[in-house]
Amino acid sequence: MLAFLEPYYAGSHKYFADGFKKCFGEQIQLFTLEGRHWKWRMHGSAVTFAGMIEKSGGKFDTVLTASLADTALLKSLILPEMPKTRFVTYFHENQLAYPWSENDKEPCRTDMHYAFINFTSALASDLVLFNSEFNKKSFFSALETFLRLFPDNRLTHKIDEIYKKSEVLYPGINTIPKSNGKKDNTLKILWNHRWEYDKDPPTFFETMFRLKEAGINFHLVVLGEEKSTSPEIFKVAREKLKDEIISFGYAENYDEYKKLVAICDILPVTSKHEFFGISVLEAASAGVIPILPKRLSYPEIFPQDKFAGLFYEDGKLFDFIENFTKNPDFSLCDKVSERVAFFDWDHFRQKAEKLLFS
Repeated sequence: MLAFLEPYYAGSHKYFADGFKKCFGEQIQLFTLEGRHWKWRMHGSAVTFAGMIEKSGGKFDTVLTASLADTALLKSLILPEMPKTRFVTYFHENQLAYPWSENDKEPCRTDMHYAFINFTSALASDLVLFNSEFNKKSFFSALETFLRLFPDNRLTHKIDEIYKKSEVLYPGINTIPKSNGKKDNTLKILWNHRWEYDKDPPTFFETMFRLKEAGINFHLVVLGEEKSTSPEIFKVAREKLKDEIISFGYAENYDEYKKLVAICDILPVTSKHEFFGISVLEAASAGVIPILPKRLSYPEIFPQDKFAGLFYEDGKLFDFIENFTKNPDFSLCDKVSERVAFFDWDHFRQKAEKLLFS
């Protein structure tokens, strides 16, 4: 029996937890906390989860904890009651490589708490899982420099110990059927990311503004939830692109979301960070062509030797889309949707079974 602890049950974390549970059913008991207050989750969720496990009365062979929790603290609290339990940490992201928001005024980077919790969580785990090779590499690339910031006893000798017990386990993807409707000749452009700074919406919308100014005809589907902290550019875009917009905001339900994604042609990606890219792969499964920067996790997900036509140089997104409108290559639709089959839940289940249940 495996206990899966998700301290931030929202967005891609919820997506993964629900899919994982669906794959393995009664072999997994899912414990969750609401997807908010991520800093407090990293400090306090381990204590809460220890109480939840004790109250459940369950005895677990494996405890799998998402990385927005303190695995080392959790282990210290529950190991006496379950001395043979294996502890695993799953990194959706890592705080060593996560871009910091300019609007976050708390001195969290100065005291380095959150990156250090990631380090001790990995150190205390019997197995460390990353959602992509890019995530894994970014963690280990930054770790020695990070540890050398401390005054003495810098613990760099522990890096190899963590590396030897680390693996990549891609999350599964819910595929979206391709649209059966006849598409018109107007290019339909998609945004289906979170409305947050790390997805770099200013670059995306400024590109849309340039397309409009250049007289390029297009329609726009903007999906996602508006929050009080969402960047101001979304309000500006809603007004400046009102004649191009098909849909703007949160879909009524998942079926409506899939329908809106499937009618689109391209998905220009401007993210400052991406450790995997669930929303990109979902859209690609429906034959929407992702237009990608040559960085982050994207060259891993879509290898450039086979998908060179998807990638643009930084600063050249407008030029790429303009050229695509003149010389569209929709043969890429089938290629990208076929690639996504490698990331379906069946592939996830096969590897997860070997790593977690063998």
